[in-house]
Amino acid sequence: MSTISYNKLWKLLIDKRMNKKDLRLAAGVSTAVIAKLGKGDNVTTDVLLKICNVLNCDIADIMEIDRGTIYPIDANVGMLAVAEREQQYRRSEKHER
Repeated sequence: MSTISYNKLWKLLIDKRMNKKDLRLAAGVSTAVIAKLGKGDNVTTDVLLKICNVLNCDIADIMEIDRGTIYPIDANVGMLAVAEREQQYRRSEKHER
């Protein structure tokens, strides 16, 4: 399952020598919005636009899709086989720890 990652935003803040409070005040967003961003939760496009305007950047500069682990599969493999392979991978990952 894919999720949104705001890691690029945090890196950009470091580059611009800003902290989350600076961003919150400059963009006019709430502490709840900053907390959602910190947890990778969904926020509105209005919020993202405010942040981009403050940082003078594009949306792709502050967020990206995190597709998680990519499991190697053949083009001819069905979804059931993909699910089985994912389970095997997770089991092997637990044993390696």
